Amino acid sequence: MKIKKEQLDRLASLLVASYKAKELMVTKAADNEVKAKIVGIIGQNFAEEEAIEEEARKVLASYASAARDMDPYKMFLIAKQKLASKKGFIL
Repeated sequence: MKIKKEQLDRLASLLVASYKAKELMVTKAADNEVKAKIVGIIGQNFAEEEAIEEEARKVLASYASAARDMDPYKMFLIAKQKLASKKGFIL
């Protein structure tokens, strides 16, 4: 899944603001540093998921001729789930 930098920034801002308003977190660092860390972690997670999706597409491409009667999207989801579980990635 592709996500824009602006969307990540907004998500991080909303998370920090919401957690602070509910007093669920108290930060020692500046808000901008916390937001940057959140953006980095979420961005990395999306990049890892994209890599898993690409690997699933490659696996399915190699079995394309054998699986003509099956739903390609359902096969993609199954392949993606299996690859993610092998790598310890939670979808």
